[in-house]
Amino acid sequence: MEPLIRFPDALRQAPLGRLISIAGRLAEQRWGRYLAEHHGLSPAGMRVLFILSRAGDSTHREVAERCFVRPATLTGIVDTLERDGFVERRRDAADRRTVRLALTDKGQEHTRKLIDLIHSDRPLTSVDADPAKREIIRDFLTELITTMSEGDIGRLNPGEEETDETRRGLRPC
Repeated sequence: MEPLIRFPDALRQAPLGRLISIAGRLAEQRWGRYLAEHHGLSPAGMRVLFILSRAGDSTHREVAERCFVRPATLTGIVDTLERDGFVERRRDAADRRTVRLALTDKGQEHTRKLIDLIHSDRPLTSVDADPAKREIIRDFLTELITTMSEGDIGRLNPGEEETDETRRGLRPC
């Protein structure tokens, strides 16, 4: 018995918001598998490495806030990163109750490799291999992210305040 609708046909008929949702989930799953298989990292672990790479040594609480997780959630992530030699914990000299996190040499090397890979900007499909189409896709996704961020400019650009000009209307996905 034939299916009522074939997979590629269903995608052609799906609303654009649904396609974006499916594509995002698939890309995130594939990236997570790549990180695990080739770098021994989870996406959450990668975020911690990137934050420490940009911010330098930081307190556990500061990293948790930048990752948008609770400090207790970050503990397990840091346990794994420390076990694998990417991060080290240090007690703050001024306040022994405070734990500071720092990248190890191995963590810095892995972070640099990931940053280089991400910035290589290799095409993901035959469509974005075309520079003109790539710019249209980039413009669309940039506007989508900005619009869907609900104007929370601080989340997209830490340290920046929201203004009437940066706040876009709320739109459902």
